Formats: sequence, C-alpha cells, structure tokens
Amino acid sequence: MTPQQIIENATIPGTRSILVLGSFEKRVTVYAQQVRALNLVDALLSENLIRPEGGKVAIIGGGAAGITAAVALARATPRLDRLDLFERSPAVLALQHGSRRFLHPHFYDWPAAGSEADNAGLPIMNWTAGPAGDVATTLRAEFEAARHNSVLTLHADSTVSKLVPSALGPIRVVVDKGSAVGRIYDLVILAIGFGLEAHLDGETPSYWSPSGLAAPILTQLQNPLLFVSGNGDGGLVDFLMAAFNALEHHQIGATLMNLDLGAARAELELIEHEAWAPGADVDLLAAYRARLGPLIPAPVWQEIADRLRPGVRIHLHTNEARLLRRTTALHNRLGVYLVLEADREVGGNVIMVTTGAEFEGGIPKRGEVRIAGQAPFEPWRRFLRLGPDSKPNLRPFESLLAGYPGAVNPPLSATRPESPTLTASASARFGGPAPAPAAEPTPAAPAAGAGTLVAGVARAGTGAVLWSCEVGPEEVGQIWSGGRIVALHCDITAADAAALAPVLARLGAHAAGFTLYTKDVAGWRASSGALCASKALPGPDVDIRFSVAEWQAVTLPGPGVELAAPVLAATIQSRLDREVLRQLHVILYDILGPAAVPTGWPIEPALRQRLWDQWSQWHTALAANDDSCRRFLRLLTSEDDRQPAGEAALVGLGPKTLRPFMTTSTVFALAFAVTSGIPVSPAGVHPGNLASKQLTGHSCGVSWINERRLGMRGVMEQGWTTGVVLLSQLREAVRMMEGDLRMDRSISDAAAVGTIAPGEEPLIIGADDGFVAALEAGEPELRAYLQSIIRWRAESSAPTLEEVDHDAA
Repeated sequence: MTPQQIIENATIPGTRSILVLGSFEKRVTVYAQQVRALNLVDALLSENLIRPEGGKVAIIGGGAAGITAAVALARATPRLDRLDLFERSPAVLALQHGSRRFLHPHFYDWPAAGSEADNAGLPIMNWTAGPAGDVATTLRAEFEAARHNSVLTLHADSTVSKLVPSALGPIRVVVDKGSAVGRIYDLVILAIGFGLEAHLDGETPSYWSPSGLAAPILTQLQNPLLFVSGNGDGGLVDFLMAAFNALEHHQIGATLMNLDLGAARAELELIEHEAWAPGADVDLLAAYRARLGPLIPAPVWQEIADRLRPGVRIHLHTNEARLLRRTTALHNRLGVYLVLEADREVGGNVIMVTTGAEFEGGIPKRGEVRIAGQAPFEPWRRFLRLGPDSKPNLRPFESLLAGYPGAVNPPLSATRPESPTLTASASARFGGPAPAPAAEPTPAAPAAGAGTLVAGVARAGTGAVLWSCEVGPEEVGQIWSGGRIVALHCDITAADAAALAPVLARLGAHAAGFTLYTKDVAGWRASSGALCASKALPGPDVDIRFSVAEWQAVTLPGPGVELAAPVLAATIQSRLDREVLRQLHVILYDILGPAAVPTGWPIEPALRQRLWDQWSQWHTALAANDDSCRRFLRLLTSEDDRQPAGEAALVGLGPKTLRPFMTTSTVFALAFAVTSGIPVSPAGVHPGNLASKQLTGHSCGVSWINERRLGMRGVMEQGWTTGVVLLSQLREAVRMMEGDLRMDRSISDAAAVGTIAPGEEPLIIGADDGFVAALEAGEPELRAYLQSIIRWRAESSAPTLEEVDHDAA
C-alpha cells in the first residue's frame, strides 16, 4: 500500500487528523499490529502530516500498536513539542503481563517462506518468539528507554472520554480524571485494542491468564468434562491445551511447527490455496480427512497419540456450520484435525464435536450448558472463547467512528490471509543509516547444483560480447517467469559496459535473486545505484536494487553466444518486454476473466467481458509489434514521454512494478477505449501510448511525480505530451483539474509567448469515486460518465457569447 492509501484507510471521515490504528483488523497479532503502526507513522511523515518541529501528537492505547507507534515517532521526530500516550490501565501491555501464552511473530503465515523464523525482524521494537509475558517485558523495556530519552510521556490510568475535533484541524483530548485544558493536539492516533474477551464474568478465565490446562487435571471426578466453545484461534488453542497432556501453549506450538509431514505438507498447502481462491467454500475439516489422512507419516500419528491427555472428556462446540474456518492459523487447524483423528483411531472417542447449534437460555457463563438438540450438562471446566468485548473501549468514540468505513468493512490489510508487511519506506526510515557500500557483505560463490543460474558476460572481440548461460538471450524472460536466482559474472567494467549496463540492471532488478560479480565493484555499484534509484521508479515502496560483489572464479556454461553489444542489449530488452506483456496478460485474465480477482475497482460482469475482449485484441497487436509493446508498457509506469527515451528508462519496467502500477492503468485505458466513444488503441509512435484518429492519449499508473505523491499541483505542472491523460492512481475528479486557471484567464484564451493555450492543455482524467462507481454499475453508466467529461471539456473550450461579442466589437 502507498502512504496515501495507508492514510486514507486510517483517517476518520469528517476529521482531518484523527486516525485509526488496528482497531478493526481481522489479522490481529502483536507482530501485525506493530507493522501497521510503523507503516502508518512512516506514511504520516512521508506525507508531511506531522510537524517535525513543535508538533503535538496523542496516541490513545498502550497495546502493541500504540507503543510501537509512540517509539517510532519518538525516534523519527525528536523535536516534537508533545508526544503523549494515554492508557487506561496502570501500565502498557497490561494484558500480556506475566502470561504464558505463546507468541510467534510469523505463526499465522506458515507455511510461507520465513514463517518459521523466531525473530520478528522489525527495525525497532523487535522481539523473538516465546511466552507473551517475556515478549511484553522486551517491548516494555524499549518503550521505557524511549520515554527517558525523548519527549514521549505516558499517561497511565487515564481513560480518554472524548475527542473534540475542530474545523481547522486541532483536536482536544478530554480525559475522565482531569481538566482538558492544554490537551490540544495536531494529530491523534486511536490505537484502541480489543480489550478483554467477552463473558469473563463467570467461570471462564481470560485467554491471557495462566491456564490450568497446562497442568495435570487433579480431581476426584471420573473422566471430568472440559467444555470449549469457539471456532476462532482462542477456542482452537484452548481445545488443544485440553486435549494434550499438561503442555504449555509454547510447547504445543513447538510440537506442531516441528512435525515432519512429508508428502502431506504439499497437499496441505494445496488445500490452503484452494480455500483462499476467489469464491471458494471449502469444508476444511472434510478436506483434511479426505486428502491428508493417507499422506500423514505414521510417526506423526504416534507422536500426537502419545501426547493426548488421559482420563478426561472434551466437548468442542461452535454455532458455526463447520468446524475450522480459514481465517484461523493453519497450525491450529492442523493440530485440531490431528487430535480429532488420533482420538477417533486410538484414543477411545472421548472428544465430542458440536457444530451449527446455538445455546439455549443465553450464554452459559456458569451452571448448566444448554445446547439446542442436546441434554443439559455441567462441565468440570468451561472455556468460552466467543470473541472480544471491545464495546467498552470504543464507546467514547462511537459518534466519531460511526462514519469510519473500516468499522464495517475490514481495512485492506485485514482481508488478506497473510500478515501485513513493512513497507520499504518504513524499513528504510526506522532501520537506521544504510551501511557504506564498502561494508556490503560478499555473497558466497553459488554452489553447483544449488539451483542458482550461473551466467557470464565478457568481451569477445571488437565490439562483441560473449553471453555464457544455459538460458540464451532469446529465452532470457525465463529468468523472471521461473523465479530464478542468478549469479552473473561480468568481466566488463561499468564504464565500458555502455548499453549493457541498463540491460543487466533491469534483468537483475526484477529477478527473484541477483548478484553481479565483478572486478569493478565500485563502478558497478555506482552505476546500478543510479539506474535503480527511486526517482526513476513509478512510486515509493519499490525496491529493485541488487547485490554487487567482488569477482569470484567460477566455471561458466559453454560455449556461449557471441553478439555485438548493441544486438545483445536489444535482444535481451525485447525478450524482457515480451515477458512483462505475458505476465500482464495473465494478471488481466485473473482480473477480467471468470475469477474476477479484486483490485479495489469492482467491475460489472458484462463490462468485464467487454474489457477482456478489447484487451485480447490489444494483446495480439502488442505481441506482434515490439515498438508498440515497449511504448505501451513503459508509459504505464512513467510520466516521462521525452524522445528518445533511452535504455535506462526501461530499468523500472518489470514484474516488481507490474501489479502495483500497470494493471489498473491498463484497465483504465481499456475502459476509455470501450466506453468513451473514442476508439483508442496502443500507439506505436510518440506521443503517448494510446492513439485514435481524433487524439493521442497517455494511460499512466504512477503514484508519484518527481518523488512527490500524485496530486493536482504536480499533475498540472507535468509536461504531458498527449491530448488525454488517464491517471489510475489520481483520485481527483476531472473537473478539479481546471482549478488553476486565474479569474483573468479563460479556457478559450490564446496562448501567451512560451505557454500553451488553456484550451489546448491535456484533458486529465483521474480514477475518482465517480469513475469507480461507474465501473461497478456497468457499461451504460461508465459511457455516460466518460462522455460527460469529454462533453464538458468541449463546451469549456468553445468561446462564450460574451467573448464572441467582445471580439466582434
């Protein structure tokens, strides 16, 4: 997500400077909340929404998100006038204090790469997997250090009862136990946690309290009954603690994470992929039973059976139709499945599962449990994990939050199955100064057979270059499509590389992994650093840098291909263009085809088919014409249409910029072609990347210009070369684009010397709410929307009656 998107998703409508941090997310872990906090603080600083000197910021909530945001601001803006954190408990991270519940930063992301790493890997407020109380101690220590070394102030035992925003921006924070005088802030971050679980006013202990299930069950009762209700992670974890014999939560987590599943792991990952496919409705427990059972190795079944708790009965209940929902941690789901199957096969069927049944007579906080269709019973211990009781935390802010979209629809970062990731900008801001180039570690030489693709580039004669690689220049797109890791040994200095430098930079920038080994380390680092600089990219948070290391001797595959340097460069560039086009084609099929993968732009089905039909025609034409293909793709990721463009302009064009910058800009171009009444198609020559008999156009997906976020001023100052400009990441309405005309200047005025006449300035169309709504409504609405814009411009460009009379006089 871009800084603008992060801020837009967090800001409460009707206010200018009250933002919500993590209060309505669905993937709520300590790590996920910390990442959201760092991304939000970085976005606020990137967009200059916090005064670095003299600013006043309040944070409400002392959970993981709140204290991480506080420490981040304390470090990044040491000259704030005030940085106050309000927490209604006596201390921050009060829930986790002393808790033995297991926290692992990447537990919910398994089996993704890196998910087994114990280290959170955060630039600040970092921690490692362990009991929640230990994690809280680590984080609290860093928070306290920030308090003693900065303006950060903790107001503990302070309940904020009201926020009073003003039309001018500042917000008054009212605290229940003191005067509100002086508590005026430029910006307030609501980092309100979910609080305690619901229904703790009975026999159920809090999830964070020390659990009696981690000890032996000691009672005179024969086969005591343990009752667990809940289909979320809390319910599944308590079920596992009830089922396993006197194991702490972290011991259960380690057991599940260390299981050698053999062939079953690949099948488990396939089921997970199917469960998250658009429109999927997978009964996970049924799928596990049908497809995993025969593949689970016998030692796994034996280990699970050996750890089951003897002499108890367990009743697991949910009112949902199915046990195991996809939003819970895969390890927890796997553990429940293994326990159920082991109990059924070797444990004596002491576990009962009830699904799709409601409680009768209310929530059974104590006494008898009454479930529809069953006889009443009274368990020895009960664990009701029926969600958080967040209403008391949110009640003081109900009126403000009534219009916050994230309170109804989960924010973007909550709808994905994986945890949020730290943006490149946030990582760079909070990670400290980058090391000097000389300190860059030298990667080890790739081992034969390790899966690394070894390639070589060397001088072969007058103007010729030898390309040595099992993948030839004609097939070089396979490096991107196959996710290959490349070790390129270049025996040419950066100064002598000429046209090859941007080619190799582009190849490496978008490869899954790329190291350039050279004797000219300083030269190539300087060259690649300039070619991969952020200024040349279509937006922030895109890291296309690659490693440059000292030359290492290696056996190169032979015999190699000898070509003139310009021919080699042109061949590789052309094949990389085709690979980008191929990947764009695949992504557009996902978006416009039957899967209808969401992009944030919902498209009416019939219109979606029309756009796909149009794209099929364009794709055929682009695949047949290298010049049109390059021009179309390059301008999707660049506002710069100067001639000649040069090879360096292609470095940012590849898989890493494809999804964020090229997909919606292509959809925008297709929508314009289909419904505007102007049948544009990809252009093969300057200017722009779209053309028709009537006009030229430029469809562009950049999110910044000259390293400043896309906004009206920057757009109007840009030297566009076409009659129409389509900006998929500009959210301004088109009619706002004429706002810079002075009162003494008409759109029909003639041009002054050295300027463009107002009527000849490009028509700039952004993807505002009206455009997105028209996409969702269908072709007639979109046609009316776009044609109204074109009609408005035509009418605005015509001389008025007053102007005609004045000219006649």
